[in-house]
Amino acid sequence: MFRKKLLFWNLVFLSFTFILSSAESAENIWSEKGRKAKDLVSLPSLDPIIRDLDATVVNVYSSAEVKKDEAPNSRMPLEPFSMPEEFFERFFGNPQMPRRSSGSGFIISKDGYIITNNHVIDGADKVEVALNVIKRNESTKETFTAKIIGRDPRTDIALIKIDVKRDLPFAYLGKSTDLKKGDWVVAIGNPFGLDRSVSLGIVSALGREISPNENRRFDDFIQTDAAINFGNSGGPLVNLKGEVIGINTAISAQGSCIGFAVPIDLVKEILPQLKEKGSVQRGFLGVMIQDVTPEVQDALGLKEASGVLVNDTVPQGPATKADLKPGDVIVEIENQKTPDARTLQKIVGNRAPGEKINLKVLRDGKVSKKIVTLGELDKGTKTPKPSKNEETDLLGLNVEDSKNGGLEVVDVNPESAAFEGGIMPGDRIIQITYKSERYSMDSLKDYQKLLSKLQAGNSILFTIQRPQGEQSVQLYIAFRVPKKDK
Repeated sequence: MFRKKLLFWNLVFLSFTFILSSAESAENIWSEKGRKAKDLVSLPSLDPIIRDLDATVVNVYSSAEVKKDEAPNSRMPLEPFSMPEEFFERFFGNPQMPRRSSGSGFIISKDGYIITNNHVIDGADKVEVALNVIKRNESTKETFTAKIIGRDPRTDIALIKIDVKRDLPFAYLGKSTDLKKGDWVVAIGNPFGLDRSVSLGIVSALGREISPNENRRFDDFIQTDAAINFGNSGGPLVNLKGEVIGINTAISAQGSCIGFAVPIDLVKEILPQLKEKGSVQRGFLGVMIQDVTPEVQDALGLKEASGVLVNDTVPQGPATKADLKPGDVIVEIENQKTPDARTLQKIVGNRAPGEKINLKVLRDGKVSKKIVTLGELDKGTKTPKPSKNEETDLLGLNVEDSKNGGLEVVDVNPESAAFEGGIMPGDRIIQITYKSERYSMDSLKDYQKLLSKLQAGNSILFTIQRPQGEQSVQLYIAFRVPKKDK
């Protein structure tokens, strides 16, 4: 009996020893620094930035009364950062209820000037601003009716003002030109109605052009991964100095954590006009333009793929009066190179109507100088959509003789180089340039004769007339000749 008990306790001891040794060997698989280990990196708190700007960020509410003869959705657009339920209220709710929109903004002066997005207050009969009043670490709301001072749909910026009998805290504006990819930024606003929310991220990209709308041709967005959501519209994007370097304006519908802000330097350029005139007047050259692509360079025999090709000029417009013609290539403006159409648009847009500018133009291989007195920028027009595909030729086109001269494009193969180049049904082909030689398209026979000469890989340049309303514009479209199907 005694031996059995002794054997039992020996087995217990051995088992316990085995468990301890197994645990000991398991612990040896990894290593730990222990509780006394210090942080390798000390990340600063954003609290100083938030406390400095908290009282300068405001809620902006706008509303519009609906008239009996007005369609439910015909007046105020559904802004990208409005609350999701507003969609249902706007389109399926009571058509006689006031339409509402909400967003953010921030104070820029002690006397109550506030910046927000134009789409937040567009079409509004009434605009209200809710201030965050912080006393003894407690926050309360004060609501004031705001006056719309000025707005600019092209940059989506609006300037509003409230009258308060005291000096208000205001945000300092920085320089967006100093930004670099990878810089830390903070977005502040009221996403989904959650007051004074903040999010941290970096500058993902600069100079983004995201709008297909011709009326928004001055896009130059800062892209950030700082979370921006519904309700952030008009709120500030700030750097680690607590300076506003952008206005949160748009989000990507294709992905999360991709937001866009209008650079503050662009805003500072237009603020004086918004305050004094209520709108922004921009210079107008009166030309239809496009970039000089390698295909255009090859077809025209240019030395480099740089400059801006003039497709057409507005009748009696500034460019026409200065003797600019379709086919001219603008290489400089005010002694500054114009590598692409976007650069030219920005330079001209920053000039005042009536101002004279000097252009250097390349025409038929010769350089000439032109002095243009700028007009005031007009709105753009829409272009027709392509029709259904029918039987097409080597270039992907189906053309026929036009009563107005030239050849009318009946159809475009959507998988062709011509379609990718931008040729559309309804275009009228006037001339084709191939290997620096110009061919007039007076009949279908002229076109078919030229088709037989084309060699795959060579550039071909179309001169076309495109109907726009009661008038038409002239365009140049270049692409490379595709290989023939066997």
